[in-house]
Amino acid sequence: MKKEIALFLVLTLLTPGCMGDSEPDVFYGEDISPPVPVSDFILTDQNGDPFQLSEFEGKVVVVTFLFTRCPDICPIVSANLDYLSNMLGDDYGESVEILTITVDPWTDNSSVLHNYSEQRGLHWPHLTGSVEDLEGVWLEFDVGLQTYSIDSDGDGVSDGFDTCLETPEGEEVDNNGCGLETQQEDDGGDVTVKHHPLDYWVDHTTGTIILDKQLRQRVWWGDTDWNVELAMEDIKILISEEE
Repeated sequence: MKKEIALFLVLTLLTPGCMGDSEPDVFYGEDISPPVPVSDFILTDQNGDPFQLSEFEGKVVVVTFLFTRCPDICPIVSANLDYLSNMLGDDYGESVEILTITVDPWTDNSSVLHNYSEQRGLHWPHLTGSVEDLEGVWLEFDVGLQTYSIDSDGDGVSDGFDTCLETPEGEEVDNNGCGLETQQEDDGGDVTVKHHPLDYWVDHTTGTIILDKQLRQRVWWGDTDWNVELAMEDIKILISEEE
């Protein structure tokens, strides 16, 4: 585990939407031009079943990368994708598919991904696999990934998840790294959260990528730039293209 936690993977980041001056700007998101083909891969979905990308050939595919312990942007991206799936109506599952791929296979096994998707009512494949299987996928989608373990106050919670970075020494803490005696909000209730050490943090550089019917990367949306209505317009363009 320590060896895995120490894994430091920096992949060469290609600027999505790189295009010559003569190329037209087709999409609201960043155009990926020329299109980047994605190699077929097999991973495992949240039900423990094998999933192969080529199953979605002939459809537009929206691909995003996240991890279930991510406290901020990942839940927002998931909510955006859920909203998108509702906007698609009959096209969802017929002409358009959605995929989520983990960047934290050390935690995100099928069971964890199943709980994550069930709790949020997300009905598309959430994929995991071995680090070796995922590395090739991360590389093709230009995912920059780093795992690290920094615990500045020594409370067993990585600083990435720790909202109380000055926990008194020796005090038991909750999942957010806040002392159970001195750093809890006074809500009149008993503190029942038990401490589960989170000894590493995942930081990833990516966005949401839209593939055309030939499973080529065509559009990139930054995680903080998401506009569901405009992403929907990009998808309509790709649906209308001839195979």
